[in-house]
Amino acid sequence: MVMYPPWSYSQSRANTFDECLRKYYFHYYGSHNGWNREQATEEQAVLYRLKQLSNLYLLFGDLAHRMCESAIRALDVRREPPRPEFLDKVMRDMLNQGYKESQDREAWLSQPKQRIMLSEIYYGEETLHDRISIINDRRRAIVRNLSVSATWKELSAGRAQVVEVEKWDTMLLHETKVYVKMDLLYRRQNGEMVIVDWKTGKEGDFSDQLYLYAAYVREKYNIPLEQLELRVEYLVTGESEAYKPEQEEIAKVEENVGRYIVEMKSCLDDEYYNKPKPMSFFTPMPSRRACGSCNFREVCEHRHV
Repeated sequence: MVMYPPWSYSQSRANTFDECLRKYYFHYYGSHNGWNREQATEEQAVLYRLKQLSNLYLLFGDLAHRMCESAIRALDVRREPPRPEFLDKVMRDMLNQGYKESQDREAWLSQPKQRIMLSEIYYGEETLHDRISIINDRRRAIVRNLSVSATWKELSAGRAQVVEVEKWDTMLLHETKVYVKMDLLYRRQNGEMVIVDWKTGKEGDFSDQLYLYAAYVREKYNIPLEQLELRVEYLVTGESEAYKPEQEEIAKVEENVGRYIVEMKSCLDDEYYNKPKPMSFFTPMPSRRACGSCNFREVCEHRHV
């Protein structure tokens, strides 16, 4: 049994680190090995199960990205793209399946990685029905707006070729493995490349993660920044924004990643093995917003009430 998880960096890891250090410990260290029924402690097993909890927004976001991936792949090989009505039905059926699975608590407890458990149901949240209504509205909008998005129009016109879709890869930054997974990367006939980020929720700030994607594409495909475009497609509203990455912006993001890495490693007793300091070192950071949606509220005595 591997005592400690391998070290790596991701944007989601940084977000958790900012949100609450105790949650960070539970997610990345306390839950490790919790899948091993023969060797895991009870605490590891419980934290591992809680780590697998999803929620309606996360489930919907995942299904929406899978829908986009399926439609783009079909378009790329010049098959007839799926009809919006079909995509809407598939997403609705899969959301319903996730809801039904969440009703079977015992089945999830025995197979938390293989089955879906929505935190709204697990914790009996009163927001469940309001969220269902919001998700249904977003589902219909996303299916409708995908086929009229700037990205879809360019690809369907046959003027570009898909290069990567939802592909996990890594880049080395500050001697650390940094995970990269772009929603879509395609190349225009003139050699320019476009990095696409699908947004399936409310419009928000431009993600620094896209600058890391630009650095990754520049290095992997040996392309100058002048021939790169970053595009954010807000599928709920049908709006889109395009940016040209600048080296100064990329350098700032890479420097910020370096600071995160230093701070995260300051929480370790042994960097080589990625052995964390005792749990007490990871200070709880309770707040109504963070604790209200935290997967680990069941076991955290410091949660905001």
